Amino acid sequence: MKSKLIKVITSSRLTYPKNPFYEDTKYIRTPKIQIEGNWLESLGFHIGDRLQVDYEEGSIHIHPAPPESECPAEPA
Repeated sequence: MKSKLIKVITSSRLTYPKNPFYEDTKYIRTPKIQIEGNWLESLGFHIGDRLQVDYEEGSIHIHPAPPESECPAEPA
């Protein structure tokens, strides 16, 4: 197994209400993990593929998603 070092970066999300004319419109910072590169395709991850992300404390595993009928429905 090979490994790559990547960094958790910042993403910002607009809080409600999403109308720029309201004074109480604010952005909140959220962590973001971004993975990109041709090496993904060589591992079988192609543009448009669906992924399954399994996670637990301190660990994230990414796999090609099973066919939709087999996918467990879990809220994000």
